[in-house]
Amino acid sequence: MSFFDGMEELLHPRHPLDKFHQSQVEFLAMLPEEQRAEHARLFRLGNASYRYQQQAAGEVTEADFHHWLEGLPEKMRAAMVREGFEASKNSWPLRRHALERRDLGQDAFLQAILSPEDWAYQQALAQPPAPRQ
Repeated sequence: MSFFDGMEELLHPRHPLDKFHQSQVEFLAMLPEEQRAEHARLFRLGNASYRYQQQAAGEVTEADFHHWLEGLPEKMRAAMVREGFEASKNSWPLRRHALERRDLGQDAFLQAILSPEDWAYQQALAQPPAPRQ
């Protein structure tokens, strides 16, 4: 097994685009060993989220856009209406909304693709910070 194979093992799920996957492998290889696991975890979380977003590529409709607008705060809605569907259709919040309307929830997708340890870490990151006293 080569040195880079060891880096590959740290990246599951891998980035679906080879050039980005390769840059992740090279970045990990340059890090001191004690920093690799944490950076690899962050890459895995990003890779899983990217894969989720890919599910909506070309699938967002104007109906999704108008449904999404209904749930936005007034000022945000006005800004998105001004930008219009074409300018907004690739935004991650709209794409997530479209996927969830089709019962492809992000949490279920991430839980299925991530290791149990990475899923627990993702859940911990998603928790609001404890109130300061």
